[in-house]
Amino acid sequence: MKHTTLLLGALLALAACKQETTSEKTDKEAQLEEAAGSISEDSELDPTLAADASDTSAPTTANDEAMSEEPLPGATSTASAAPSAANPLFNLTLQAGQAGAVKIGMTIEELKKQYGQNKIRETEHSIEGTTTKAYEILGERRRPDLLVEQQCKGNVCTVFRITVLNPSFRTQGGIGIGSMFRDVKESIPISSVGAGEGNFVAISEGARMSFVLDMRGIPAQRWNKLKVKDIPNTTMVSGIMLW
Repeated sequence: MKHTTLLLGALLALAACKQETTSEKTDKEAQLEEAAGSISEDSELDPTLAADASDTSAPTTANDEAMSEEPLPGATSTASAAPSAANPLFNLTLQAGQAGAVKIGMTIEELKKQYGQNKIRETEHSIEGTTTKAYEILGERRRPDLLVEQQCKGNVCTVFRITVLNPSFRTQGGIGIGSMFRDVKESIPISSVGAGEGNFVAISEGARMSFVLDMRGIPAQRWNKLKVKDIPNTTMVSGIMLW
């Protein structure tokens, strides 16, 4: 009987401990649920918390920045300006006493300053058995555009004649190497024609130009008798000299 009473007391004590443990667990769960509810309420009240949690935007990339800097249609281009006659290397004009930036009467020193040493090449030029120093003005691929002859007084040398070698050089009226004599007469007054230095030329005193004509169709024996009106209109200009 005594043992039965002790066993019953032990069972009652164990049941009481279990109930107490269950109660404590229930209290802790209640506290956790209350804390979770509090956090949820705070998130609803403070929108910045939700914004921070939901911000998943990707960082700006280099491509995005490059696209944003792309110029809009119609924006001013930053490309290099087109070549113009202001640059001696692109000046292909012919006018009285001048071809490109080379002028009759200018000093050779001025000529070198205009074009630079890399665009001028010293050469020798022979006329009727006489060889003199001359200068070639070089164009693309270092091909000669102009032949410049000089005359010297003391230590000063100046340009006294220019021979055009590049067909791209043209007058304001479009006259150049390859033009027909008919077009030359319509654009530039021709004073006379005649043979000289192995060529047959049409001379314009006003423009200070001589146009070398391709006279292969006319025997050289007849050249000295020809007048301006005798030259066929279809005769081609094969060279130009300025003096």
